Amino acid sequence: MLGPTPRTGLFLLGALLAALPGCEAVDVFIPLPDHSGPAGVLDGTVTYAGPRPCTKDGRVVGAAVVLGFDTRLLPPPEGLGTSAASIDVIPGDELFGGLGAALDLTSDGVLRCPEPDDPPVTVSATWRLSPLPAGTYQIRGFYDHDGDFDPTFSIANLPSQGDVAGGAIENATEVLGGAAPRYREITLAAPIPATGARVSGIAVTLGLPLPLERPIFHVAEVLAPASGVRQSSSEVVMASDFQLETFTLVDPVGTEASLLRLRLAAGVPGREVASAAKPPISLPVGGEPAPTLTYARQDVNRDGAIDADDHVPDSALIPALFPISVFAKLDDDDPLVRQAAPAVLLQGLTIYDDLATTATLGAEPLDEPRESVLVGVRPAALCMHPTEPKGVLVISHATDTEGNAILPEPDDENADAWDVRDVEEALTRQFGRAIEVVYGCLPEGRYALNLIYGTGQAWTVPNEAGVCAPSESASTNACGARPRLASQDMVLRIGPPDDPAYCAQHPTPEACTPSP
Repeated sequence: MLGPTPRTGLFLLGALLAALPGCEAVDVFIPLPDHSGPAGVLDGTVTYAGPRPCTKDGRVVGAAVVLGFDTRLLPPPEGLGTSAASIDVIPGDELFGGLGAALDLTSDGVLRCPEPDDPPVTVSATWRLSPLPAGTYQIRGFYDHDGDFDPTFSIANLPSQGDVAGGAIENATEVLGGAAPRYREITLAAPIPATGARVSGIAVTLGLPLPLERPIFHVAEVLAPASGVRQSSSEVVMASDFQLETFTLVDPVGTEASLLRLRLAAGVPGREVASAAKPPISLPVGGEPAPTLTYARQDVNRDGAIDADDHVPDSALIPALFPISVFAKLDDDDPLVRQAAPAVLLQGLTIYDDLATTATLGAEPLDEPRESVLVGVRPAALCMHPTEPKGVLVISHATDTEGNAILPEPDDENADAWDVRDVEEALTRQFGRAIEVVYGCLPEGRYALNLIYGTGQAWTVPNEAGVCAPSESASTNACGARPRLASQDMVLRIGPPDDPAYCAQHPTPEACTPSP
C-alpha cells in the first residue's frame, strides 16, 4: 500500500475538518496546529456545467473538490504553494442528486459514462472552507470525473484528463473562450474577532474540461557537458560551482551544449508499464493512445496575446514555454518533502527541439503531442521564504569560462541581452516580491524534478511510486507487497564544488540556507 507523506498533513487535516458536521450559525472554529486564536470561514455555491457524470454500482463516480489557497502560497505555476490552506469535497451523489432518473444508477458493477454527444448538465451545491487565519485567499477547484483524486499522494492529488476545472473566477465567460483566468481574491481581515469571521456567497464555477493528462515523465537521457556533472542510476549530480563553458547569443549551439540537459520522456519505461498501470499505482500508461507531453507558449504578461514580450526572465530572445520545468530542493530528512523555509528552486529552461529552434518560435500553437520534452538546467537558484517580501537569485558564476557575462551589468552597452536589473524586475513581477541577483555557489542538496502545464496539472519525480514509505520493506523492484517504479525515484543533486576555494570566496547566500 502506498504511504502518505508529511507534506500532505495540512492538506488532509483541512479535508477532515471540512467534513465535520456543524451548525452554520456558529462562527468559532478549531484552529489548525500552526494557528491559534479565532479563525474564519469562506463559503458559497459551486456550480458545475459539463458532461453528465459516470455511475457505477448505484453511485455517482467522483466528487467536486474546492480548494482555498493563501495568495502568498498559490500553487504552481503562479507561486510556491505545496498544499491548500483548506479543502472541501462534495460527493458526486450530493452534487448530482437532483438529476434523478437522468442518472443510470444500476447496481451491476458496470461503469456507465455519457456519450461524447450527450447534452451537458448544470447542477449546484454548497461548499465551505474552514478554519482559516486572517489573510487573502483564492478559491480553485475541479470535478474529479473519473474518481482518481486522492489528496494523500502526489501521484493522485491534482486533476487529470477529463476532469472539469474552475474556481471563483472573475472572467469565467472569457476563460471558456480561452483567456487566462482571473481568480477573485477574498480577504479575511486581521484581526479576526473572538466570534470568528465569515465571508459568504462566494460563487465557484466548474466548467472547463481538461484536455490533457498530467505530464507524467521519467528521465530518459542525460546530456551532460564535459565537466561539472556526473550521474548514477538514481541521481544526476551537478557541482555547486558549476560554470558554463559557453554562454553567448552568437553561439546557440555551444551555449546549449554547455547546459546540463535532461530529456524527459512521457510515461514510464516500457519495462515498468505493466506494474504502473495496475493498482495500487494505477497510472494512465500502457493503453492507447500512448502517453505524450505537450508544448505550448506561455502568455507571460497575461495580456491574452502570444508575442515577443512572452519570454523567459533572463533572455528577451527565448520564448517561455510550457511545460514549465522546476527543480525544487527537498528536505534533508525526507525523500519526498519539499524544503519550505526557504523554498529553493532551480528554474529549468524548456527547449523546443534545440535552443536555436526555440529562439525562432513564433506565435503559432505548439500543441502537437510529443514523446519527450528537453529541459536545460540553469546554474542559478531562487531562494525565497514563501511569506517574506524578498528573495535572491544566486548564480554560480558571473561569466562563462570564456569570460562572457552571464548577465551584463546595467551600464553595459549590449542591446541584445537583458542585464541584471531587467532580470531582477522580471522575477519580481513573476513572484510578487523583490528579487536580488547575487553570485555564489548553489545550495547543495537533493532536488525534485517538476513539469507543470498551464492548467496547473503537474508531475513530480521522485514520488510515492518510486520511493518506499518508512513502513514498507524496500527492495530494488518492490516496496513491501507493491511494485516499485525505479524511474520515479530520480533526483538532481547539487553536490560539492569542483573548486572548494571558489566557494570559500563565493559562499552560498545565507538566504538560501534552511531556517534553524
